[in-house]
Amino acid sequence: MARLPLPRPAMLPLLLLAVLSVTAAAASSRPHSLDPLTPAEITAVRAAVLASPLVPARPLTFHYVGLDEPDKPDVLAYAYGGGTARRRARRQPLQRRALVIARAGGQSHELRVEVARNGSSAAAATVLSHAVHRGAGFPTLTLEEQFAAVALPPAYPPFVDSVRRRGVDMGDVLCAVFPVGWFGDAGAPRRVAKMLCFVAGATANFYARPIEGVTMVVDLDRMAIVGYRDRVAYPVPKAEGTDYRAGKTGPPLAGPQPAPGVVVQPEGRGFHIEGNIVSLDQHMHQKIGCIPTLKRLKNSFD
Repeated sequence: MARLPLPRPAMLPLLLLAVLSVTAAAASSRPHSLDPLTPAEITAVRAAVLASPLVPARPLTFHYVGLDEPDKPDVLAYAYGGGTARRRARRQPLQRRALVIARAGGQSHELRVEVARNGSSAAAATVLSHAVHRGAGFPTLTLEEQFAAVALPPAYPPFVDSVRRRGVDMGDVLCAVFPVGWFGDAGAPRRVAKMLCFVAGATANFYARPIEGVTMVVDLDRMAIVGYRDRVAYPVPKAEGTDYRAGKTGPPLAGPQPAPGVVVQPEGRGFHIEGNIVSLDQHMHQKIGCIPTLKRLKNSFD
């Protein structure tokens, strides 16, 4: 039976109740100093970095943008500081900062950006510091770099010849980018990665069908294959028996299914989630407080 709409006069109290509930929730929800950056804050941080004269080189690629966590003593003082309940409720959150790792001009840049709230969903940001990373390691791979790198092998004649000699259809070949690791300070550091290629074909488990014997290195700054070696043409494993999907597996994996399990918590879930904060209920605190005592008792009898 279709539910008839309420008359407009009857809907007014419900609308007022909904507005008051939303307003109360907004007033009671206060951002925590360890909350992750919001989309508005990330947008402001990006704009501040791009507008900063500290990194003039272009293109500039963002490899990491995240919260620069405040010092633990400051967080504890903010969360458990003294004063009356009213004073604690009016306490302002700690200043939020972002850590940015970017790549530009063949260098890795580390920036710290201050994020300011203006009382709305918008945010403003200011670059506080900038440094060029000159130690070991490079920023993590971006999706754009991975997509560009995996497009190189099918257009690289030596790799095409290696695939042909193994009797594999190039249309079934999939490649992935993997960091090469750390090999010391020999020579000028280059941001390179190795390429591993596999054969998909009739199975979703292409990792079980590697193209072995091929070593391929890609320079991610130049986006070019700078090292290639085909040592020996090992045969590619067959696709039969490698698919792990439920509809493709045979016995014993396709046998009778176990009975469903049931999880029961007669005293409730024992924890509370508010935003990004997970806290234990009082009875869970009491139970956990008994654990060290039980361990001491057990050790006394061992």
